[in-house]
Amino acid sequence: MKENKHLSLDKIGNKIPFTVPDNYFDEFALQMESQTDVVAVPVKKLLKPWMYMAAMFIGILLLSNVAYTVYNGNINKNKENYEMYVYSQLDESVIFDYYLNDSNAK
Repeated sequence: MKENKHLSLDKIGNKIPFTVPDNYFDEFALQMESQTDVVAVPVKKLLKPWMYMAAMFIGILLLSNVAYTVYNGNINKNKENYEMYVYSQLDESVIFDYYLNDSNAK
């Protein structure tokens, strides 16, 4: 088993245990610049996600417009079918009376 060594500050003294290579801070910026290269990103690559998103929203708007048009068409058909059903249940005499009374009211 490894024995624990007790170190005291008196034994160590003012000695700094870490060292820095010569001219490290002077050359740090140059080394960092040489390691990081600036790469020009093409405009097409930047715009591609935005174009996909715009196409998606346009598609959603077009599909919702089609669904809305179909829904309104079904409502109008239902109204027409209801009116035709009501007219089919009436006798001719009731329709004549309705038109005669309606023209007298004016």
